[in-house]
Amino acid sequence: MYKNPIQTQFNYDHSEDNVVLKNMQDVQPILEMNKKEMAGDSPYGAQNNPNMRKVASIPLVIIEKWKRELGIDIMDKNDMPKIKKLLNDPEYRWLRTHESNL
Repeated sequence: MYKNPIQTQFNYDHSEDNVVLKNMQDVQPILEMNKKEMAGDSPYGAQNNPNMRKVASIPLVIIEKWKRELGIDIMDKNDMPKIKKLLNDPEYRWLRTHESNL
């Protein structure tokens, strides 16, 4: 498993007298792993556990963006239909690790 923490950049805007925080994360390792798993190279596939299947890996900065911009909280089970819709959207295909439709 890899570590891929969020880094926070702190800036102070003197003209507006406010603090601006920018969160950043190198998502490339996650996207590369997603590609491998989509191609069948996954320890989480049905061949290893027929009752479970991993379908996505979502970088923390995307989780944060969805919460901030769309009001979607991945920890809220009531938001699961919205999360499934996003993950089924071709725009977010790069988050997927399995071809199935959610």
